[in-house]
Amino acid sequence: MLVGRGLIEKTISPSVEMAQILDRCLLCGLCQARCALHNLDIITSMRREMVLEGFATPVHRENVERILEEGHLLDAKAAPEREGQIPLYVGCVYRSKPRELATALSVLERLDIHPLIADETCCGYIVEATGFGKEFDVVQEQFKKTYQQFSAPEILTLCPTCTITLKEKYGLPVKHAIIAVAEQLREKRGAVKSLGFRATYHDPCHLGRMLGVFEEPREILGQLGIQLVEMENNRYFSTCCGGGGGVNAVDPDLSIEIAKNRVRDAIRVGVDIITTVCPTCEPTLLRAASRLAGEVGTFVDVQSLWDLLDRALE
Repeated sequence: MLVGRGLIEKTISPSVEMAQILDRCLLCGLCQARCALHNLDIITSMRREMVLEGFATPVHRENVERILEEGHLLDAKAAPEREGQIPLYVGCVYRSKPRELATALSVLERLDIHPLIADETCCGYIVEATGFGKEFDVVQEQFKKTYQQFSAPEILTLCPTCTITLKEKYGLPVKHAIIAVAEQLREKRGAVKSLGFRATYHDPCHLGRMLGVFEEPREILGQLGIQLVEMENNRYFSTCCGGGGGVNAVDPDLSIEIAKNRVRDAIRVGVDIITTVCPTCEPTLLRAASRLAGEVGTFVDVQSLWDLLDRALE
């Protein structure tokens, strides 16, 4: 924030060092949760200033150019167009993970939620988040030309980051699919078998702190017969997995160290399983858990809530 003030008052000038500082912000929102300032908007604006002044990070520019040219950040390994009843926006990450996507779709179908999946392009979150404001305008136009679900009264989503982007930047009536799952399970009590173990739940920054989805995942864990042990930092003040804001692309070592701290939180409360519902949090925490196991001699497994549902549903 002091750097931002210096930019406004012109007591300091944009530089490589400033760009590097800003690149290491997770945009997780934890500081904003404890502060009166709109920190996320300020930091994003500062990143935009770095791009305009010619200090764009090469890896971020490459990612933006790929989205502009191909419409997706990651290689799509699954193109699951479906004729269902309720629109489902899949997102780049889940389209690149066929097994994870198949599991989520199977869970939805078994709960009588039948997705309609159409052609789509990247929501563009990472474009705006890394400071490419003009390019984000182009991505938004591409998205609107491709995705034709605007008239639907409700659109389900799988990725928390896509969810908040579609809600705040496109004004779409989105709902994360895990909320729909919780709603269906309330009406189908007894339709799941008890898994019967202890675990902790990691609140993804976008799903929890920014969208306020705290209780539904916990309610589902209770339905699955899982004893929930809360970490000290949970719900609104949950700490980040280390994978947010593009940090993993510019400083993977820092990303892993942040994630290792989150795994340590789980070790402190005496559990060996972390569950969460974010395609970024899951692999980031799992990599960190594997690294940390070699240091402390304790391995904490990371399991997707979709996988737990898949095991528990008839």
